[in-house]
Amino acid sequence: MTSFPSRQPSKIRPRVDFDAEKFRKLVFSKGVDLEWEQCAECPCHRSVNDFSLSLIETTSQATGEARPDCPLCEGRGYFWHSKQEIRAIVTGSSANSNAFAIYGEYARGMVNITTLPEHLPAYGDRFTVLDSVRVFRETKIRSSNAIESTRYPIQGRTLDLNTGLSTVKVLRLQYANADGTSLITNVLTEGVDFTVTAEGALDFTLGDTAQTAPGEGVRYSVTYFARPRYYVADHPHTHRDSVRKHKAQTESPLALPVQVAASLEFMGG
Repeated sequence: MTSFPSRQPSKIRPRVDFDAEKFRKLVFSKGVDLEWEQCAECPCHRSVNDFSLSLIETTSQATGEARPDCPLCEGRGYFWHSKQEIRAIVTGSSANSNAFAIYGEYARGMVNITTLPEHLPAYGDRFTVLDSVRVFRETKIRSSNAIESTRYPIQGRTLDLNTGLSTVKVLRLQYANADGTSLITNVLTEGVDFTVTAEGALDFTLGDTAQTAPGEGVRYSVTYFARPRYYVADHPHTHRDSVRKHKAQTESPLALPVQVAASLEFMGG
């Protein structure tokens, strides 16, 4: 075997090592609170019956596909676990997105998240910003239940208005007529036709009692405040670990904060 040993300089001066403690202080002083959920592969699988005419027997063979009826992953093939609150730095990825780049216009919904070494994220991990909200819109079909969950839990946003502080949760709830059309007057009012539960779901009990809420099978759209949720889409730095020799005879491994690129979940997942 042929080897090519590198020549080490006789003197390595000056040497400046990273101070991991300063990075940690920066994360706690300038970071935000996130809810981190780790992503893992689901062991569920679909099977097909392979009928062998020569052996005249039936064998079961796994296809490798996720089961759509799996209660854990719901057919995604992945699930999230070990939810915990962490501190991290969230910054914008770019002020000028390139429509012809890999992510195209999706880059506008991406951020960079820097975590401490003990919070090492993987592809598909989810991060939810706990102290921030954004406007989210979705259209649903009314079920027979009085309480219906939206895709993301509805959050309140306190606004400093000239009339005083006001907490707003739902910006608009519009429903359709039986013929599929909708009028500007087809709007429900929070506190009159519906309420928002402590878990962030819609409660139509008031509207059902007053017969103002949309009936079963009726389509309605809801615009509300929700916490931004991101998923890890890329690792711009494979690793950021280094070595340290400050006041020591030999080098020792040094784990440093890790940065990942994350995209808004509803734009890609």
